[in-house]
Amino acid sequence: MSRRLQLLALFCITLGMASPTAGAPGNSPGPPKSQFREQVTVVQRGYQRVGLTVTVTDRAGRPVRGLRLNDFRLLEDGVEVAIQEFGVEGDNADRALSVAVLLDLSESMRGQVRRVREAAQALLKTLRQEDEIMVATFNHERTVLQPFTHDPRGPEVTLQDIGMAWGGTNIFQSIEETLKDLRKRPGRKVILVVTDGLDNTVRTSNKIFQSLYLRDLLHLCLRTQTVVYGIRPGMVPGWPPFERFVGETGGRLLYTGKDLERLFKELGEEFLSQYYLAYDIDPTAKQEKRRRIRVEVSGQGMVVKTMAGFFTPRSQLETLVRDLRDEDARLRTDAAYELGFVKEPRSSEALLDALGDKEDKVREMAVGALSRLGEADAIPVLVGLLGDPTSSVREAAAEALRGFGPVAIPDLISQVSQGAEQSRAKPKSVNSAKLLGAVGDDRALDPLALLLKNGPVESRTAAAEALGDLGLTKGIGPLRAALLDPAPNVRGAAARSIVALAGTLARPLIEDYIRNETDPGLRESARALLASL
Repeated sequence: MSRRLQLLALFCITLGMASPTAGAPGNSPGPPKSQFREQVTVVQRGYQRVGLTVTVTDRAGRPVRGLRLNDFRLLEDGVEVAIQEFGVEGDNADRALSVAVLLDLSESMRGQVRRVREAAQALLKTLRQEDEIMVATFNHERTVLQPFTHDPRGPEVTLQDIGMAWGGTNIFQSIEETLKDLRKRPGRKVILVVTDGLDNTVRTSNKIFQSLYLRDLLHLCLRTQTVVYGIRPGMVPGWPPFERFVGETGGRLLYTGKDLERLFKELGEEFLSQYYLAYDIDPTAKQEKRRRIRVEVSGQGMVVKTMAGFFTPRSQLETLVRDLRDEDARLRTDAAYELGFVKEPRSSEALLDALGDKEDKVREMAVGALSRLGEADAIPVLVGLLGDPTSSVREAAAEALRGFGPVAIPDLISQVSQGAEQSRAKPKSVNSAKLLGAVGDDRALDPLALLLKNGPVESRTAAAEALGDLGLTKGIGPLRAALLDPAPNVRGAAARSIVALAGTLARPLIEDYIRNETDPGLRESARALLASL
């Protein structure tokens, strides 16, 4: 094609573009990549991974070691599911163990109180360096005597004077308080409750799944990966609610045989020989139904214990909404994630409030949850979060807005239009411009062209890149004018976007730009653009 025909063709393209364009990030001759392209796991993943600690013993109660993945079958509601993760707990340093010992200080437990110091020391000696224990007593209230430690000398000092056994028993409230302590700790957790198993606050006629309170406790055990063991001072009469609770968490009911120290030592060995299995669930399925879990092991004469089952998030709506207001940031983060699978008005309302949480991880999870729910009412707030001080929150908001697509365009345009009137660039206006190019909608042309003409430098640069990402040739008109912009970054972005839009037809325009460009670096970059055509 002759030079005259090339100029004529480019002139014809430019005529239809005198009106502005919209765009997204980019700074290479090809379609520019958005700065927000990092995957935000909570937005992308439509499943939850459930982790299980599995105890395998022989008929004498001794741990069975050396089992492999192929020795296990994991079933949910009687149907085998794929095991996604497998390992021996004691071999995984990333899953540190926290053991909380709760000693019943009621009158009925008078004989066990003096033995707990030696038992705690024996337990510590069997655990790894990264594992820790704490000791607390309880009757009508809980008292922490030994905070978490790995030093065997700690209990020797702190448990010298445990106190006299007296008063009533409040087992479940003490377990709840301990779970709230444990959820702040990484890895897996165990609660050892040394008690005769009689809680004065819960009627023996209550069935465990008829009690919303106990159901909430079981859900918290699952979320914090906590197993509860019951340890009795002898063959005392059983108490079904506590026994069922222990079994549901995957724990065991044991008897001291008047030797608490030996039992704690054996438990330490058991904890390190346990197995870890994990599988994936679709949280939107089986809502308000209990998922029953069973683990089977090939071979004869083995006893397998793990959590018996759990409820999916919808049945826990009240708990999750309450957790989203808890003072513990980890609990709020978990609740924000899980609420993204509960399509209920109250869930969306709670998540919208959580977008203003002081913790960035909570805001990030709330963004992803609202995106999964398709909550369009969140779009204006999500646009505002494009200016969040934390990059992970900005990225999550951008990913969510991309998912909403054309529905998000009016709010993004509004923010870009405000950016054209600002004397200093604001992150949310800059990022809104980039997103307009990434989403790709011709309604973005005029606002982006206006931002390219009147906005502050950073905003003009973003608008030039966005017009290239938008992919509409009408954007070449404002980009051609931007080749004369006083800011080098804007001129460079405009040149790249023109080449991205016009391809080889851009050659005469870029050659003319090179002759007039005063910045040596930009001239060199423009020559590289020509060489790529």
